[in-house]
Order: sequence, then C-alpha cells, then structure tokens
Amino acid sequence: MSTGREIKAAFKKAATWGTAVACAQADAILITSESITRKREQLLDDSAGQAYIAAADQGLITCGGELQAYLRYQGLEALLAMVMGQAEPPSPADGDLYDHNLSPAANVDGLFGTLAMHKGVSVHEFPAVKVEGFTISGKAGQPLSINFNVLCDDRRINTTDGVNNNAAFSAIGAPPAAGRVLFRQGRFLLNDRDAEALGPADEIRPSGFSLSFKRNLAGDHLAGGGDAIAEPIATGFPELSLELEFPVYTSDVFLRDLGADTRKKMTISFSGAGGQAMTFIMPHVALTNAEASINGAGKITHPIAATLLAPASAPAGMSGLGGPLHVVITNDRASGALA
Repeated sequence: MSTGREIKAAFKKAATWGTAVACAQADAILITSESITRKREQLLDDSAGQAYIAAADQGLITCGGELQAYLRYQGLEALLAMVMGQAEPPSPADGDLYDHNLSPAANVDGLFGTLAMHKGVSVHEFPAVKVEGFTISGKAGQPLSINFNVLCDDRRINTTDGVNNNAAFSAIGAPPAAGRVLFRQGRFLLNDRDAEALGPADEIRPSGFSLSFKRNLAGDHLAGGGDAIAEPIATGFPELSLELEFPVYTSDVFLRDLGADTRKKMTISFSGAGGQAMTFIMPHVALTNAEASINGAGKITHPIAATLLAPASAPAGMSGLGGPLHVVITNDRASGALA
C-alpha cells in the first residue's frame, strides 16, 4: 500500500535527452501533488474480413502533466530556472546567503532534467523532463503555491533496475519542510512604466494574485526515437500574464489606465526568515482587463489582468533588465540553479 505521506521526489538537471541521471539528496523536492501521465496509442488492425478487431500494434508515446508544490525560498530553483532559461552564478548576499538571478532566455534548448518519484512500490522515473511553464498563485492568509507544466520523453517503473530505483531512493530523505513563501510576507509595488523608480508610495494591496509563464513547447516524434518525443522546442512566443484581485472596487485608476493603454512596471517581493527573499520584477506590464462587475448586494470586487512584455528600454530603477520577467531568490544555496 502506498500513500502520499511516504513518497519521495527529486529533480536533477540532465545532459542527454532520453538518458536519466541519478538523483541525490541535494536534488530532493517537496511536492503537494502530481498528475503526470504516460499514454500509448494502440494502432488497430482494422482490415476487412474480421468479425472483430483482434490485433493492434503500439504507437506513439505521450507523457506529461503537472507538478504542484508550495512555493519555497529554497528547493525549487532548478525547476524555475528551467523555464526562465538563464541563471547567473550565485552572488554573495548578507551573511551566509546568496542571490540567485534568473533571467528569461530567448529559448530553453538543452535545458531539461530527470524527475524521479518513489511511490512506495517503485520509483517512477521520467528520464527527460522539459519544464514548459509555471504558475505561481496566492491569496491573503495562505502560503503561495506553484504549478509546473512538464513534457516528458517517457516513464520508467524501477524497482531493482534503472538509474533511480528503490535502493537508490532509500538513501534520499525528504528535505526540510520549512521556508514556505507566505502571502503576508509580500509587498506589491506598481506605477507607470515611464514614472520614477518604484518606492513606498507605489504600494498596492491586492488580496490575491497569479503569475504565469508558459513557453509554448512541443516535441516531435522522429525515426529512431522509440516512439517517444524528441526534446520539445518552441512553437510560438512565450506567454506571460499577471492577475491581481482586489476585494473591493475603490478607485478608477486601473479602469482609466486600461482605456488609455498606460503601461506599468511592477515588483512583487517576499521576505522570509533569516534574510531569505524572493522578488519578481516586471519592467513592462500591459493591462488587458479591469472589471468592477455587480454580483448581488455584496462587495463589488475589482479583478485586474495584464500581459507581461519585454521593455523597449529598461525603466527607472530596473537598469539592465531587458526581459518581461526577472526573478531574484536569496537563500543559502551556494551552487547555481542550473549547475
């Protein structure tokens, strides 16, 4: 019998698509759920002259899904960096802490890893996993969550065989359940893109938010690939979006800015215990929706939606930032997120 309390999960950067790498304790991650499935076509032989179809051949493999977790100040850097595309070497911060700067690359070719999950009976190993995107969300009074979208070459069920098997995972324990990012630790700053650098006067107070980055990747099935996909590549532009929820409609600012197409810049920063921190920097925010709809006699809520664009030039206070989203994580990890 297996339960979620007993599972172990780990993710490690890999070098060759389709070839698993061994996960170790340093690669262990905490998750809340996963829904990664592996399907295979059955190619029916529907030749005439049969009362019923009696034969079929196996066809293409489709493998992928979602991985969910609480957002933490430490432990998910590699998965985040797989989507962002660039991770600078850690730079020393206060005390024993390091800053990890993640920037958006033009593409994420060559960035993938091995995901392995021990489910009590066996290790479910996904040798090559492409992290297509993530969605970070949170609301007042709760910890933040993160959802990763993944595309995989295949799934292997390992007990005694395989790179990551039961014996290998017996040496891996769950990482410390600490350092969750809490909504109450957050600070939201927003002003016009052409205004001065963000400061205390620009603070806004939403009751919830959602931040998404999707790469729009797809993998092709090629000869010699054993019916599994080759490494996925981009099929379109990356899509980045932001949603903010305000519990009560109190101002026309966003409605007017939407009508006037007033572009914004924004940061969302979280500060944890011991100097840990996480900041999301958005130099070019274009509003796409602002509502103040009536729904009965209660409060009129005020949801906002926006798309994140690359800036033509870096706005004030964001020198050197040329992409639509930049992430800075401060923790005590000394190695690089893509090391």
